[in-house]
Amino acid sequence: MEVEKLESLYGITWNDTHGEVTFSHPSVVAKIAEKIVMGSPAPIWLKNYYGKIHLETSKTDRVFAGVNVVQADDCALTDEELENLDFPVLKIAMPRGRFKLYYPLHYKKNMSWEHRHWAEGSSDCYRIALDYYHNELNIPVRAVVTPENYTTQMMTYSKVNMFMENFAACGFEQVLIPEVGDALLIKSGLATFDGPDHVGIFLGERGFLHHYRGRLSVIQPFSSIWQQNTIMVLRHISRM
Repeated sequence: MEVEKLESLYGITWNDTHGEVTFSHPSVVAKIAEKIVMGSPAPIWLKNYYGKIHLETSKTDRVFAGVNVVQADDCALTDEELENLDFPVLKIAMPRGRFKLYYPLHYKKNMSWEHRHWAEGSSDCYRIALDYYHNELNIPVRAVVTPENYTTQMMTYSKVNMFMENFAACGFEQVLIPEVGDALLIKSGLATFDGPDHVGIFLGERGFLHHYRGRLSVIQPFSSIWQQNTIMVLRHISRM
């Protein structure tokens, strides 16, 4: 029996036909369940609101997936659903309430910088920054190998700041005023050590791109609260 080949990108597990995400957002699931139980006739869409997932009744520009409630024992895609899959959908099988989020295969090569799912070590703030430098700026930055469960370690006992210890060796230099494409080292407040524990990419008037723990990646305004918590601005030496 041939073993199915799987690949993980953007917090999504891909096979030869589509991508899948185990939708681990309990509060959002509870709100969807409430609407289903109440028999709400309005459509349900999932919106990226500053990295958090909110529900919408119409497909706005911040919507990243639809919700499809069906009567079935299993939430796996049928052949017909797979053939017609052109936009991400959270399929919910009732009455058992099983659910899974599915992505069309073309998203694998054309995934937006926003709406990526968080997965430590493969789809987080550091990895989206590396991806941005490689694909948008054509700058291959040396990837620093982080310990397993490093984010959890930062929140508990680790005193090693990987950002501070490695930025110079990776070709970055501290500057005073950010320009488009610069890295922002931010203190989010999750880590036990002093200094930055989060990274974003400055995009000028568009704000900044980042991927906060447990949320979707997002481009949002570089507001005063983020500015106040930005410890360092870094620029790659190739852009000096």
